[in-house]
Amino acid sequence: MYENPYPKPVKCFCVNCKNEITGLQDENGKMRVSCSRCGTVTVSQVMGRRHIQLDVYAPKGQYLIQQ
Repeated sequence: MYENPYPKPVKCFCVNCKNEITGLQDENGKMRVSCSRCGTVTVSQVMGRRHIQLDVYAPKGQYLIQQ
């Protein structure tokens, strides 16, 4: 029997502090995850086979470590 693979867990690293984070990717290829160490919110969207859009947001009142 066919089992729906979504939401699919995805492991990645926070681009701000290099902490390993795990998020859930939905059927549209979109993932939204917050880092437990620095608090940044990362939103990734699979645009195509070779293209991933990655948006990183700092918490309110803070700034990103890497620019």
